[in-house]
Amino acid sequence: MNLRVLSHKLQIRILKFLHRIDLPEDFYMLFLAALIGIFAGLGAYVLNLLVNGVHAIFFVKTLSIAVSPISRYLLLALFPAVGGLAVGLIIYFFSRESKGHGVPSVIEAIANRGGYIRPRVTFVTSITAGTTIGTGGSAGKEGPIVQIGAAIGSTVGQFFHVSSERLKVLVATGAGAGLAAVFNAPVTGVLFALEVILADFSINAFSPIIFATVISTTISHQLIGSSPVLKVPIYYLESAYEYPLYLLMGIVGGVIAVVFTKMLYGIEDLFNNEVKLPEYLKPALGGLLMGFIALIFPEVYGFDDSAIHTALLARAGTGVLFLLMFFKMLATSFTLGSGGSGGLFTPSLFIGATFGAFFGSVANHFFPTVTASPGAYALVGMGVMIAGTTHATLSALMLIFEVTNNYQIILPLMLGTIIATMTARLIMKENIYTMKIALSGDYILKGRNLTLLQSIPIRQHIQRKFARVYEDTPFPKILHLMRHSEHSAFPVLNKKEELVGIISLRDIRPYMFEEHVYPLLIAKDIVQEEVIPVHPDQSLADVIRLFDLTDAEMLPVTERMDNKKLVGVIYRDHFMNWYRKANLLQSQSAAS
Repeated sequence: MNLRVLSHKLQIRILKFLHRIDLPEDFYMLFLAALIGIFAGLGAYVLNLLVNGVHAIFFVKTLSIAVSPISRYLLLALFPAVGGLAVGLIIYFFSRESKGHGVPSVIEAIANRGGYIRPRVTFVTSITAGTTIGTGGSAGKEGPIVQIGAAIGSTVGQFFHVSSERLKVLVATGAGAGLAAVFNAPVTGVLFALEVILADFSINAFSPIIFATVISTTISHQLIGSSPVLKVPIYYLESAYEYPLYLLMGIVGGVIAVVFTKMLYGIEDLFNNEVKLPEYLKPALGGLLMGFIALIFPEVYGFDDSAIHTALLARAGTGVLFLLMFFKMLATSFTLGSGGSGGLFTPSLFIGATFGAFFGSVANHFFPTVTASPGAYALVGMGVMIAGTTHATLSALMLIFEVTNNYQIILPLMLGTIIATMTARLIMKENIYTMKIALSGDYILKGRNLTLLQSIPIRQHIQRKFARVYEDTPFPKILHLMRHSEHSAFPVLNKKEELVGIISLRDIRPYMFEEHVYPLLIAKDIVQEEVIPVHPDQSLADVIRLFDLTDAEMLPVTERMDNKKLVGVIYRDHFMNWYRKANLLQSQSAAS
């Protein structure tokens, strides 16, 4: 009996059991979420062991046998290059998906492959990330564990033959559970999975993600520890006069977040197109360049969070803080842009803390009587930078609360993160994750590949035979049509067959229980006259944007030169069913 047949039999037995004991259908997804949570928690523990183990081999044992200060100095610069070489070889021969910071490949898998991720990614990413970070590469554990957790979720979903829609939820479940376990931040894990990975806050996704993060974080507490990631003093808002400063800080932080994003992908483009080396040697060169920076600023090593604590405790000079911020951006860009494996959350926390402390020091200098210490600004700066780079305000806000266990400076943090997100979006519509996908030629929005949809005109999806309502149609007839039609929205025409508007269930709902007004109403009395039509030469991307914007159940299709001349209609349910089917076929093609 092969594995596929065995997994299918197991799935049927579980479903039969749940049906026999009359449990709600959600329990099946919760069962799968529990498996994912267990494996994600263990995956976070293994990744932690790998990072610590590689770090001990290089920075403890190898340095201990160095015979001279010069040799120790050279080794400190060479360690990231050695790690980069190992990572380059592993990625080149085993798994290209493990290259870089992980999260974009997960988003792309949901948008283009229906959530399909190869199981081997779990193991390869653990090794490459452990090697990159353990040898000093400027990256964090969160990107790899998101990818590892997502691969676990995808593998579990594939094993139990779930639908494409459920597989996407399970991928996000694994990603959130992994992030929660690494950062000891369960709420952040849930929000990140919904806000960034799945781009969907529907209720069906909440339960499995929450369940998995609870389990993975509990396992992490037992195996790694439950203390906050960062231990800092409690900071407070000193004065209401600080609000303009925090607003300004959000704007400046949003700009710096865009600069960091552009620097990262500029250096990645340089390595991809200008550096004439074999693919597997590029991470070694990036590691070497990063190592040279670390000789001057050892705080930029990926496993070192001392600079974050220094900024939060307000113990560094203003000039040093600025240099640390800049060189951390550069070191991270060299590490990940060259092909190393690691995450961006931890570097963003570092950059945000040093930026915030720098900003706070300047504010303290000019307004000493009304401003808090630079440490308070460093705390807010971390949230500002996460929000500015990811455009995920809720995740950034909650992450700072959970990694510091400090809720006293909530108002400045809320102000700074939302302003940073808005500023970054105004400058650049892509975030630090979707930018990678956009540079490859795809535009992902809310988990959908809009580049693919942009190339398909809507002509083939226009329904030219459809029920319609006329201006003088009595209300009882409209109600009869609603009850006996598979749709709940209809175009309204006048006697010249011109489009007047749309009438939908939401429009007639206020009158449904007022039977005494039935004889008095006609369609013209309740029609929604202000509509946004689409035209036959527009693309499906335009259609899906309008459905999202208007929350409409039906869009009228009119001639380009005459918005009153109705060509046909596009119904939301028909269109989304087609899209799900097309996405599934595309994902199956990619999997094969």
